[in-house]
Amino acid sequence: MIDRVRFCPIQSTLGQVLLRAHGAPTDVSTAVLIDEDGVHVESSAILRLFPSMGFPWTVCGWTALRVPACIRDCAYRAFSRNRASIWTTVKRLCGWGDTSLSAHRDRVIGLEEPLPASWGFGDNRNVAVPTTTKTTTTTTIAERLLERKRA
Repeated sequence: MIDRVRFCPIQSTLGQVLLRAHGAPTDVSTAVLIDEDGVHVESSAILRLFPSMGFPWTVCGWTALRVPACIRDCAYRAFSRNRASIWTTVKRLCGWGDTSLSAHRDRVIGLEEPLPASWGFGDNRNVAVPTTTKTTTTTTIAERLLERKRA
């Protein structure tokens, strides 16, 4: 599996800059994927990430992308509207606890301090990132993405 996927909160400054630069929707109501093929939203954004998770997800994503977008996006919107209650039910039924994203912090760019405790980074406390590393990484990634768009 290739480690090339990075996540950026849509509501962050970097997220808004990237969305505007690519002509993508800037509201937080949908998932957006910006890749070498352009901007993808809703179900397409999610399903195009499946190959990065390896087999069997590659096959699942490829197959699901064959379903017409209007049907996929309708299902995506229904899930999106109810994701909090769905996740709460899944956690209750499966006995899962809260999600911790601390181990994946290096894959999230554009985070702005202080982080909301509900984002899953740390034990309900803010996790500091050295400013120089954060700024350099954010700037470098943003510059590469914007340069790729110009090309």
